Amino acid sequence: MEKVMTLRAAAKAALAVQDACNLSGVARSFSEILSGALWPEARSIGEGTRWVNTHPIATLFLSKMADLNGFRDRYEQLAEAFEKVEAMAEPTITIILEGPK
Repeated sequence: MEKVMTLRAAAKAALAVQDACNLSGVARSFSEILSGALWPEARSIGEGTRWVNTHPIATLFLSKMADLNGFRDRYEQLAEAFEKVEAMAEPTITIILEGPK
């Protein structure tokens, strides 16, 4: 059974996290807010993914996570990150050349 928290508690956490300096701690808190407050609220009012994804509490958490990551210039940094991650995701081909025997 999931632990449910009030939206007020989630809002207070979203405000408090703006002073955070640890990305993994913010990510963990965000996960708890999503499962413990935003999703239960969304289900109770008949909303879904879009409501959760665009909720102001989610926006504050995502903004802080982007800030801790140094993400400022959205388009250029995002394009560069995509290129790097795509390169990391590509299969690596190793060619072994044998010299003359």
